[in-house]
Amino acid sequence: MEGFIVDENDPPWDTDPLWYDRAESGPAPGPVLECLAWLFLLAVAVVAGLVWLYGVPDRLWRAATRRFLRRRPAGAKRF
Repeated sequence: MEGFIVDENDPPWDTDPLWYDRAESGPAPGPVLECLAWLFLLAVAVVAGLVWLYGVPDRLWRAATRRFLRRRPAGAKRF
């Protein structure tokens, strides 16, 4: 692979949408393509955050239910 330069400042291949363009010999990706790639990564991160936020009420409800089911009845000795 002639012209392939590994730089420790480059993002890993699984988080870099332009990894193939960086690995190929030839001109480097331009600033517009770089900007679009970072906007794509930002959009993916926002969607992942929204998916996590969407699941928060369900996780809280399940945690509260587990805690409630572990408790003993309050007045069981009265009867």
